Amino acid sequence: MKNRRIIPLFFALWGFAAVGCTSAKDDAGTGNDGGNGGQGGVNPPVVLGGYASPDGVLILNQGAPRLENGSLTWISPEGAVEQNVYRTVNGSAVGNTSQDLYMRNGKIYIMSNNTEVPDLGNSEPGDGTIVVVDAQTLRREKVFRFDELMFHKPEGSLETVDMLPLNTPLENLAVIDEHNLFLADGQGMFRLDTETGELHLVEGGYHFGNQGQTIETVVGTRGMTVIGDHLYCSGGGFWADTQLLEFTKDRNEVTRSLPLSGEFISGICRTGDHELVVATCGRAGTTKSYLTFVDTDAMSITLEKPISADISAELMNSSGVTLAGDYLYFAAGTMTVSRISLKTWKVEEYIHVTDDVPGARYLTCNVVADPVKMLLYVSVSDDLNEARTANGNVLIYDCSGDEPRLVQNLENKGSYPVNIYPMSKFYR
Repeated sequence: MKNRRIIPLFFALWGFAAVGCTSAKDDAGTGNDGGNGGQGGVNPPVVLGGYASPDGVLILNQGAPRLENGSLTWISPEGAVEQNVYRTVNGSAVGNTSQDLYMRNGKIYIMSNNTEVPDLGNSEPGDGTIVVVDAQTLRREKVFRFDELMFHKPEGSLETVDMLPLNTPLENLAVIDEHNLFLADGQGMFRLDTETGELHLVEGGYHFGNQGQTIETVVGTRGMTVIGDHLYCSGGGFWADTQLLEFTKDRNEVTRSLPLSGEFISGICRTGDHELVVATCGRAGTTKSYLTFVDTDAMSITLEKPISADISAELMNSSGVTLAGDYLYFAAGTMTVSRISLKTWKVEEYIHVTDDVPGARYLTCNVVADPVKMLLYVSVSDDLNEARTANGNVLIYDCSGDEPRLVQNLENKGSYPVNIYPMSKFYR
């Protein structure tokens, strides 16, 4: 949810949406090595059990921030649903206003703002801003508090102090290894070494505004995509054109960039070992969209297709587009899930959510596909309020055929899910 309706909307007016998603074309052990360290099939990732099982699903709930802390819901490989699994294991709350998580090398990294304590709920403080847990057991291993995450003032800044804090709301994170956790806030891209605690502002991932007094966001990190030692996300802003940015292990600078058509990046999906499709769009409600296929080895465009549809990510903290099979799925903040054929480029409405949940009024996050099982996850609620819980549903559809088939409707099994993670995504 990323507070998009419970904080002032100007935090996101010039934000960008980027998604990491994986095509069913990728074989297990090849493609995205974000799970446990496989390198494009050379060292296939070790398949873990417990909460790291590739057949399970984690749901990260933001909660109503003034009432609740963030929480985790687990869908087991057998389809059983467990709520509040982080609390069950650790006896505490992960953090207030949870934003994103990522699994890498047997660890799960969970990011929350965690700068406040719910003032209308039980007033329990969350564990931290970055919490590192064992991926199989969810047992807490390391915590970084918000006031510990400070970075050196960049050259040219007019700030009067040398060490600066992050800004909230935080956005997203992705992990290459324990020395390279990349995260973003409203200022830019940062690299955190989780062994030393050092936080670096990445050069080229920010711009100055207001005569050097502030730093202007130029990255949109929702669903950042990791390929080997590199990470890809969107770039743009008042001082930069729309582009694809590359970040590299152990580097505190943008290593390569590629100009793109479109005003904003809605999503990035992986379609091969070294290929991405980048979805760009105009402002919400417009149909000025493009799908651009990129060879990341050469950092070059192989194909660009204009798309007459609104594929924006809206103001959500998750991907605007998601890929399963030969279709790209999106909802653009509406109760209708549409899809684009990557063979014919035809756009069609696919799911009308209110047919299954008549009271649904809002998406809590953008739709998420599991390309291995050919399932589509849609999270909706009847309210969005920082001080009120809502009735919510996570709908799971089989999207393997011409018509969607609802296979599971999870009612009130989480509170304002901010993203949904089929764990298989971390093994490719």
